[in-house]
Amino acid sequence: MLGLMNARPHTRRPAAYQRPIPNRRKKSGRSWWLWWPVLAGVLVTPLARRSAAVLALEGPGALQTLYPWIALLRLHLFGLSEQWTSSLTQIVMYVQFPLYGLFMALTMRSHGVARSLMWTILLHALPLAFLIAAAYA
Repeated sequence: MLGLMNARPHTRRPAAYQRPIPNRRKKSGRSWWLWWPVLAGVLVTPLARRSAAVLALEGPGALQTLYPWIALLRLHLFGLSEQWTSSLTQIVMYVQFPLYGLFMALTMRSHGVARSLMWTILLHALPLAFLIAAAYA
């Protein structure tokens, strides 16, 4: 009871003296520049297709490092038919790097370039780790 009697009443400043709330939105003047990874992914896709033709001569392991999602789709763990697998691999071959760019652009808004690049590399390495685990299982 004694503590309640000594408590100060809550005082507020008058509205005229309140500090203005800063605008927390980022300025959209250069927000289009954050989408450069998507453009880089689109530009890298034809180069990756050409390098896939060269890597195919090295064997399936070399091609799996470039397109690990395709190798993951070809596993019979998902129960996809051969026709579906063929169609999906063609789609993934053209969409993989622009999707990496989109992922990097979205994570770059909150984390920065270095951490976003790290997450994108981990996203690429995730199916590789799964393929290695499936090979030794």
